Amino acid sequence: MEDGKCRVETVKWLVKKNFAIFVKTNSRNFRDGINVLLNMAGNQPKKKTPVQKQDLKQKKRAPKESPLSFLVPLLIILPVVFIAFSPILKNELTNWDDPDLIINNPLIRSLSYTNLKTIFTTFYFGNYQPLHLLSYALEYHFWQLNPAGYHAVSLVLFLMITTLVYWFIFILSKKNKSIAILATLLFAVNAMRVESVAWAAERKDMLYALFYVAGLIAYVKYIINWDNPKAGLRIRYFLYAFLLFILSVFSKVMAVSFVGAMVMLDYFYARKISFRMIIEKIPFILVSFAVGIAQVKATVETNTIDTSNRFTMIDRLLIVCRNFMFYFYKMIAPFNLSTFHPYPTKAHGAPWPPEFYFASIFVLLLAGLLVWSFRKTRIIVFAVGFMLMALALVLQYIAIGPAMFNERYSLIPAVAFSFALASGIVYLAGKFPKEKYLTWGATGAYLLLMFYLTFARCGVWKTSLTLWDDVLSQYPRVGTALNNRGKYYGKDLGDINRAKEDLSAAIRFEPDYPNSYSNRGIVYCMQGKFDSAIGDFNTAIRLPGNHYDAFLNRAIAYAQTNHPDLAMKDFNVVIRMAPGKPEGIMNRGILYLRANEPQKALDDFNTVISMDHENPEYYQHRARALVNLGKYPDAWNDLQTCINAGGKPDPAFTEQVRKAAGR
Repeated sequence: MEDGKCRVETVKWLVKKNFAIFVKTNSRNFRDGINVLLNMAGNQPKKKTPVQKQDLKQKKRAPKESPLSFLVPLLIILPVVFIAFSPILKNELTNWDDPDLIINNPLIRSLSYTNLKTIFTTFYFGNYQPLHLLSYALEYHFWQLNPAGYHAVSLVLFLMITTLVYWFIFILSKKNKSIAILATLLFAVNAMRVESVAWAAERKDMLYALFYVAGLIAYVKYIINWDNPKAGLRIRYFLYAFLLFILSVFSKVMAVSFVGAMVMLDYFYARKISFRMIIEKIPFILVSFAVGIAQVKATVETNTIDTSNRFTMIDRLLIVCRNFMFYFYKMIAPFNLSTFHPYPTKAHGAPWPPEFYFASIFVLLLAGLLVWSFRKTRIIVFAVGFMLMALALVLQYIAIGPAMFNERYSLIPAVAFSFALASGIVYLAGKFPKEKYLTWGATGAYLLLMFYLTFARCGVWKTSLTLWDDVLSQYPRVGTALNNRGKYYGKDLGDINRAKEDLSAAIRFEPDYPNSYSNRGIVYCMQGKFDSAIGDFNTAIRLPGNHYDAFLNRAIAYAQTNHPDLAMKDFNVVIRMAPGKPEGIMNRGILYLRANEPQKALDDFNTVISMDHENPEYYQHRARALVNLGKYPDAWNDLQTCINAGGKPDPAFTEQVRKAAGR
């Protein structure tokens, strides 16, 4: 008994001593603590209070949440995105860069060591894009030139990008599923995305965006784990971000904007400027600088930088403001889209269209919005800064390429834009609860409209004809569109008259565009008008630009008109201009055959077969060279390879070789 009283007195003293600590806890914990102490004092088993029993029941009922449960909304988002873009699976390859990058690209015809080395060590088509070309080589290995395969891969990659965008925004929004779901739909289901997904030659957009967004996620994880005592985890996320960045720039040079995105994420997460924060960007800056220098060199070699000085500094600033405004406008209202947006036609010194001057006012108003929002929220400054960093290289202050505005460049900027727009919608729905049904109803109607526009836009990329018809419906005097539609009429549809009509119109509207002369020259050759053809080829060569096609076509015209010396001279120029392309080498081999120089012809045919061992035409030509050298068994083997590859050699020649080879 004495011991029991002593224990009770001890407990009372402890309670009194620690009363100040207990009152700081919630009432339930305070009561539970007293019961525990009293039970210990009386040496009695603990009695569960009704509250404790209720808590235990709730704990039993609450299932353990999976770390991937936040991805469940993608079960709805991804099918919606797939359906919106599904029409591209029935589209053809177009004549807008697809021939150079896929159809006639010798580097993708095999996964040989030579081809892989060339892919990673040289420029191709004015770019350094090894992963871009490697993806085509892998696809060609499985389905050759079947368009459905290339479009299916692009769509799958876009679904992967959509998943990463959802994850990235889920993190940025502090795990707000409403913002993440809405922002992902705003990003993915938008007609501005169609050019990047439906255009097979723009595979680099899909690859660079995939690695870019994944790298952003890794960098955000790095920031979030900045104070994590596990330094290895933090370093791991940093290395992931750097590796993904490298993969992104190896896919498309626009990924050099990743450094700017890192800076904006530093601002968004309110990181204090420090020496270490600056040092961590140096590897990214060095890689960006090296890739940028290489890209500038490749661009200069292909003459795609405008050096005409046709624009003053004020003109260039107006163009930058107009383009920046249009990216905002088109991402919200993707109407009147076009594969090609030309510079407006205006006389030197004449005023620009009104939209260019209004764009300057828009930029000033946007700057005012940033100042106003600076102390209220970081989202607006982050989104606008992110967009500016991602678009800085393509706002056309330095004119690169013939188009003034390109829809595909909105792919990465749209991530931040969609996040800001979704955050604003969710904020309004919470701020004005009485109007939330109106807010969500309007948002739903807008998303339905975006779905319709996206689905319909995919049909524009059905064929080259539908593509260029769409451009010409808005810009009827664009030489590039008339030229490419003329090529399609002549080469694919065999309609020489309509081809000549389009090509002549292209020359009339843009007399300094060399490709139109070169292609009209081909039409003249098909009509047997070689003098007119050579005249067009000469004009194309005199104009600034890439003269590969003009020299090649003129060489063929010279060969057909019995001017072998002039033809040989042009073929040699073509081969020096593009040693990795087989057309010049093959045609020179044919010219050697006509000149009764079979060994030189054989050397050229061996070269083109090493570039593309699946083209049956090359084996047929090599067989003729081998016959002239008296190597009939080898010639017979080449003819069999030609037939097995789908070729149709001359029956009389085949029979002659069979007998000579003793088969």
